[in-house]
Amino acid sequence: MFIMKTGRTVLGITLGAITLAAIALSYVRRAETAGPPARPSVPYVATRNDTVQDMLWIANVGKDDVVYDLGSGDGRIAIAAVRDCGARRAVGVEIDPNRIGESRKNAQDARVTGRVEFIEGDLFTADFRQADVVTLFLGHQPNIKLRPKMLAILKPGTRIVSHQFGMGEWQPDKEMTVRTVLLGMCGVMWSPFHDNPRVPDYAANESRCRTNDKIMMWIVPAPVAGIWRGRIETEDGPQDLKLTLYQRLSEVSGRFQLSGKTNLAGGVQVDLWGDHVRFWCHPANMGYGRSELRFDGHVRENTMRGTLAVEEEGRFQERKWQAQRGKADFAGTWEWPCASGPRSVQLRIERRDGRLVATYFDRDRILSVTDFYDWAGGFYFTLLIGREDEGSIRITEDTGWLIGEAVLDQGALQGKIEFHPYGDMPGGAGAYKPVIQDWTPRPVKP
Repeated sequence: MFIMKTGRTVLGITLGAITLAAIALSYVRRAETAGPPARPSVPYVATRNDTVQDMLWIANVGKDDVVYDLGSGDGRIAIAAVRDCGARRAVGVEIDPNRIGESRKNAQDARVTGRVEFIEGDLFTADFRQADVVTLFLGHQPNIKLRPKMLAILKPGTRIVSHQFGMGEWQPDKEMTVRTVLLGMCGVMWSPFHDNPRVPDYAANESRCRTNDKIMMWIVPAPVAGIWRGRIETEDGPQDLKLTLYQRLSEVSGRFQLSGKTNLAGGVQVDLWGDHVRFWCHPANMGYGRSELRFDGHVRENTMRGTLAVEEEGRFQERKWQAQRGKADFAGTWEWPCASGPRSVQLRIERRDGRLVATYFDRDRILSVTDFYDWAGGFYFTLLIGREDEGSIRITEDTGWLIGEAVLDQGALQGKIEFHPYGDMPGGAGAYKPVIQDWTPRPVKP
């Protein structure tokens, strides 16, 4: 989706199933030369003042919060956060020097200069790790490009609020739709995945730029993937609980194993909100209410601590409980059969400058995996195969989204791998069926 405003005139134009290949929805880094300043390639559209209030309201901005507005325009969101919500501090990041000057003048008029700062720079390279709230009005592709950085540097519990544009398969924790006048010039980029909630091209949570404003909020999740172990005291004596948790952004799934006199196993239902985690363990092949484990607590690095309720034959007992996550080192090269042809492909994971980076290898094709998430005990990644350097898509039998999640258990990777073929171009028969498989790649020796 694309929004443009020219001067003070707003035009409503809906573009159909077309590819806006010439529009790279991202900010251009300002050149450090004596030449003219770089122009932003995300066109400036001022957020309406009532929408500003809605964005700050859904994030529950208060006196202890530091708010960062990425692409701050004339500064209205940062100013309102301090003036109207009492935020401790607000920072706007904007690449256009004229907007920076306008923002500082607006802050002076609002008498909030002591708590509002405006930085001229590139939002993709800016340091906003101190934020409690991050606000955005950019576009679908800029949001996806920012996503790995936000989840890497922001602390768990940070609120991210976006006006009008979603985060792909990362579903919002809160959202609101308000009636409004027709928005500015906009377009919807064609994609066979716009209704597929498992890939970053998913666009069903975006407004179609008609008569509503959509505001969405995400809570930055704590990294909880991995193998967790803790001991439970029961009427039958001490038992060991093992949790295997997989993480896709804020979505967590997994299984459990209770070892001891009981020996139970089954699925785990998980609710993650920042570092607050709740889970329910349901034993397989056992009637409802006969046995269940319910946990409510928090995660701090590799320790999970809280209250565990154990139900046995309708009787509940609550006790304090904690578990430790096992160490995991994913570094190395991992190989598995390709979903789109009779050959093997590889994922190389390396640690550079204190963080994990991944590279995908398929025959002579070498692709950097920029959308990679290190969850401490597990990881998640997405990769669009077939995207050219200039942003166009080259359609072959290998083109599509590769989605992977895994944890490391006793030196072996295990998880799920998905391949969503790109399918036909507009006017064709539609996208092909995805291939979703259990994933146990083997390590490749150096």
